[in-house]
Amino acid sequence: MSNKSRDTDASTTRHLQAIMIAGEMWSRNDKEVSSYVEQKLAADASKLVRWGEPLYPGGSPCIMRFWLEGWEDGEPVKSCLQAPDRWQTQAAERITIEIAPDKLVTVQQQPRSLTGARLGVGACLWDGAFVLTAYIAAQPVDTYAGKRCIELGAGVGLVGLALARLGAHVTLTDKPILLGLLRGNVAKNWLGERPPPGSNPDSQRGKADVTALEWGSKGYMSRVLQLATAKFDFVVATDCTYIDPDGNTPDDDHFMTACAGLCHESTRCFVTFEDRGTVLRNKFLAAAHTKFRHVKEVHRNALPQHYQLEHIDVWELRL
Repeated sequence: MSNKSRDTDASTTRHLQAIMIAGEMWSRNDKEVSSYVEQKLAADASKLVRWGEPLYPGGSPCIMRFWLEGWEDGEPVKSCLQAPDRWQTQAAERITIEIAPDKLVTVQQQPRSLTGARLGVGACLWDGAFVLTAYIAAQPVDTYAGKRCIELGAGVGLVGLALARLGAHVTLTDKPILLGLLRGNVAKNWLGERPPPGSNPDSQRGKADVTALEWGSKGYMSRVLQLATAKFDFVVATDCTYIDPDGNTPDDDHFMTACAGLCHESTRCFVTFEDRGTVLRNKFLAAAHTKFRHVKEVHRNALPQHYQLEHIDVWELRL
């Protein structure tokens, strides 16, 4: 990347960080989050970038923005961003993402559990989740309605919850230790079996359920094959290839075996990879080519402008 590009990116990031919902506290009642944010969108429309309008002169249309809520030096902080900033996103306790003009997803994080022997890397969102969610949100509105989807290594569940908000029936999976966090986020978004209060129970809506799946564990393939009977249309996974400083680095071969086991001939599998070195990249691609006949990188130009991150690749895999 050129120095000019870096300066432009830094300037854009500073501009984004300056866009804030000023002067008011966020609602602390989880059931009121969505309605509260919708009210703020209407009230602050003149202060925020509108959906479909350029972020700045010469920029491309906006696709997705998100609001962060957390604490800094004992004080509540909140901000609105249009592109990932890991320093801010992994410090936030709650993130609300606008994946479409009338569709919001809220996820609770546990930043203090990110390291050590607690929840680990699944406790917070990583850049790949934002990139894949933005790509999903940029597709035609009816792409996922009524489709069967599964997310591996869901963590806090952003990608799967976004698919459910767009009308899909989604299964969120991860290690048993993370299932409580996932179930809480499903409930926050009213994407479980119970419809939101006041909604039409007969109306078509997406749903999400949560179950354990830990590839590489004893007998995991029997669970994969059991889940695969659902005949998934989409399999998604983000940031599942990395070096864990605590020694729990996932196995690429087992990961790809699980992905392939959940697919059938027409399933589209989307996986993000964060560039953490040539060795990891080569292992990732070798495992992918072993299990899938078609391994294709989604061109960065196909991603929304502010999510064309140089360190994040999106791959589409097919049997």
